[in-house]
Amino acid sequence: MDKIIGLLSKDDWIYTGLLFFSFGSSLYVRKIGNNILASGVLGFAMALVIIGPKVAYSLGICVIAVLIQQFANKKSTPFYVFLTTFTYLMLVRFAHYFLPVNEVASHTNVIQLIITLRIIGITFEENDAWLHKDDENPTKRYLTRMPTIFEKFAYFYHFCGLFTGPYYTFQMLIDSQRGVLKEWDPTPEVKSRFQRLLWSVPVFVITNHYFPLDTLRSDAIWEVSFFTRLVYAALIFVVFKTRVYSAWAIAESICVILGIGIYPAASNPKIIVGPTDLKAFEALEEKKSIEMSSDAIVNLDIPKVEFSDGFRDGMKAWNRSVQTWLALYVHSRVKVMRVETTMLVSAIWHGTYAGYFMSFGVVAMCAILEDVIFKLVPTNPETGLRPQWFRTLYTHTIRCRGFEMLATGFLLKNASDVHHFWSSIYYWLPLLCVPFYIYSVKTATPKPKRSQKLE
Repeated sequence: MDKIIGLLSKDDWIYTGLLFFSFGSSLYVRKIGNNILASGVLGFAMALVIIGPKVAYSLGICVIAVLIQQFANKKSTPFYVFLTTFTYLMLVRFAHYFLPVNEVASHTNVIQLIITLRIIGITFEENDAWLHKDDENPTKRYLTRMPTIFEKFAYFYHFCGLFTGPYYTFQMLIDSQRGVLKEWDPTPEVKSRFQRLLWSVPVFVITNHYFPLDTLRSDAIWEVSFFTRLVYAALIFVVFKTRVYSAWAIAESICVILGIGIYPAASNPKIIVGPTDLKAFEALEEKKSIEMSSDAIVNLDIPKVEFSDGFRDGMKAWNRSVQTWLALYVHSRVKVMRVETTMLVSAIWHGTYAGYFMSFGVVAMCAILEDVIFKLVPTNPETGLRPQWFRTLYTHTIRCRGFEMLATGFLLKNASDVHHFWSSIYYWLPLLCVPFYIYSVKTATPKPKRSQKLE
């Protein structure tokens, strides 16, 4: 028994227990008519049990954000909330340096991360709905009603995804209360996700046991060949991926059971956005016995994570809800250096460790490298694909080995540990990216001044 327990860390066992407790709870919460408030109370109770008094960290920013939403200038509210929430997040993370408190880590940090997304997300939802309240024929879907203060707190602490994700909007939570979903059978959707566990869990347990991350921190990594170091990095990435594949299989199942992200397939739902064919959704919203889709809550596209041709497609397929959050509330709203700014926000959100900034900083350069290389090797007009030899070579060298290197930076966290391993593989990826990045900046076509633009 001790050997079995020892296969997973204490945190892994706690996360596993939380996931299955949440899964069981969702079966009962589903039966409640409007379950938003009940789900919020349950989530807050779970947080209180797991992290105790540290729940005050997340509760503090919830109160501050709601006050800003209530009293700030409506046009400026998203900016104030975004700035305040991220500033608060940084203060909380550094609090142990100047106050007699423990570092915010593990479960406390995860709750803080998820609530940060929800606070900023609902602020933009409210603001967008207010800005477009007079639109007669909106081209996209906005909040169908404004949340009450109690509903906001219930959304912040909603137990579904509180410890793992995925992120979902408040509108998706409203949509999950549709009467037709109380009678809809989620069994096939849940079954397909649990089938993933049949291979992801064993692979995670085995690779996690035989290929510990600490090996990359030790001097033993210098005693093996360069090729062996790359192989070990690949196996560490397998550990990371299968852990996430397993956790999100259960987390998505909880969403599905509660009806979060479930829409008529004909409405063409997209991650976070929900139905994109509004006419089809309005016509089928309360129809029974129609095909439903969970695409709006699918947080992973595993085939693309594993087999896509490039960095951009691979990144978009990973943690899709957070990727979309970044696209909606950061990338689409900044004017300059969009990729770099988005990666910076993502790194700050994940944590203050140097490894996050090193990895996400290189990701931004990888995107530029890829753009330049893809321009040099154009696609076939008939097939839309680049030559097979190029796709094979690029995928199994720069793309796959690059993701594996970036994953080690993300997992090792500390600058000294990341440097210890990255220097053993000669910082090959950033060094490869730099000349392409410089070339891209120098050859970028300058935007014409306003006076030069054609009328």
